[in-house]
Amino acid sequence: MTGVSVLSTLATIAVCVTLLALLMVFLLAAYRFNLKRHPYTDCRRCKGTGARRSRLFAHSFGYCPDCNGRGLKLRAGVRLLNIR
Repeated sequence: MTGVSVLSTLATIAVCVTLLALLMVFLLAAYRFNLKRHPYTDCRRCKGTGARRSRLFAHSFGYCPDCNGRGLKLRAGVRLLNIR
């Protein structure tokens, strides 16, 4: 009697693990597709403008050193998964 309940419990666990693995594969594929379509994000340092104000002289501007004046940076997932 206990053997049947153990087998049914193991079968339930196997089904849950399989569904979880399929869900993870689907989510990873969707994230990779999203990274392929939108590889860039706004630069956090200049807020996407590409310009930075001088700390000493408030009227002077310069290029943002993080994004080289573009205002965009690669997303972390693009660098991690090497997507181009």
